[in-house]
Amino acid sequence: MNRRITVAEFLVRRGLPADWAYGSPLGRVAARIYRATYGREPARAFQFINGHFRPVMTYAPDEEHVLAQAWEQYGCTAGRYVYRPRPATRAPRTGPVWHGSGDAMRWTPPTGPLRSHP
Repeated sequence: MNRRITVAEFLVRRGLPADWAYGSPLGRVAARIYRATYGREPARAFQFINGHFRPVMTYAPDEEHVLAQAWEQYGCTAGRYVYRPRPATRAPRTGPVWHGSGDAMRWTPPTGPLRSHP
């Protein structure tokens, strides 16, 4: 049985994350190329995306050239984009630091010296 491929799987094969920000526009370019080449709509399947099942286009292994062609045609980043994950950085806290657990019944005192109550 031939397994069909989605744009997300194609992106993973190219070393990008499946939820790449430009994946959806790339899929629209691929669908447009498919319609121009074959004169019909690409096959569809449902994929779980952001908490919902959404219809996505799927391509047979012999139609994968459409995805490669869309990759080459899509915008200025298509042939040159190299995925480099950004390091996770956090902004430093500027306000008071909460030392509790978020549950008033399970409050734990801070580890530093206690100050007097006004």
